[in-house]
Amino acid sequence: MHPVPILMYHSVSDHADTRYRTWAVTTNRFAAHMAMLADNGYAAFGVSTAVGRLLAGLPLPEKFVVLTFDDGLQDFLSGAVPVLDKHGFEATLYVVAGAVDGTSEWLAPLGEGARPMLRAEELAALHANGIEIGAHSFTHPELDLLDRISCANEIRASRLALENMIGAQVRSFAYPFGYASRTTRSLVQEAGFQSAVRVRHALSDVSENRFGLSRLIIRHDVDEAGLMALVQGRGVPVAPSLDRFSGTCWRIARRMRKRLGNAPGPVAGHSTAGGML
Repeated sequence: MHPVPILMYHSVSDHADTRYRTWAVTTNRFAAHMAMLADNGYAAFGVSTAVGRLLAGLPLPEKFVVLTFDDGLQDFLSGAVPVLDKHGFEATLYVVAGAVDGTSEWLAPLGEGARPMLRAEELAALHANGIEIGAHSFTHPELDLLDRISCANEIRASRLALENMIGAQVRSFAYPFGYASRTTRSLVQEAGFQSAVRVRHALSDVSENRFGLSRLIIRHDVDEAGLMALVQGRGVPVAPSLDRFSGTCWRIARRMRKRLGNAPGPVAGHSTAGGML
């Protein structure tokens, strides 16, 4: 089977602080993205649907993508859902469980600390309508810099909180900022999740560790042609190793910065080794 494009969106909105603009795809552009996929014969699934079919040896369409949205922002409901419904597309929404009913406080350095989050009843309705609800930690920390107990608590608490909100099992996890390590992957698996996604800006491969699935970053300036190039694998690698040397070095640098009491790295400068919102 050919490599799988797992697309990573954040906000679908026409309004954003200039510091956050990279992560906010306009409603018209998102609609154009989904129309382009549909017009070219692509189906779209959530993470657990795709992973479940692969594990069970069930067939998948020749042309398909996996759609993911990080954070659980309110604009997913207004900006993305009508378009997904129009095309019959599935998706996975990764939610910061502790921020439900509140705002995206971790985005304050990017001028978006007051961006509204979805409410618990809205998550339940989305789940009932076929959107997979996944966990994105409880408070959106850099998990790979936490001690083992704190990291485990963040992961487990996010799953339990979301399961209480939607009344169903939460099966997939997304690492905040895209940062993961052997320890975080192990803890996600121990918490009962069936899969987890990172970033890496690469196509996923069927042989890739399902607790470190690669995703393609969809920024605000990716037009329809650019989207199709990514989906078709033009100019992007396939499933790089889980622990690249550059990623390990970046983790060490962030840990040293944290010990020195400096501002955390992810919002100050994003890197392809991680640093996604």
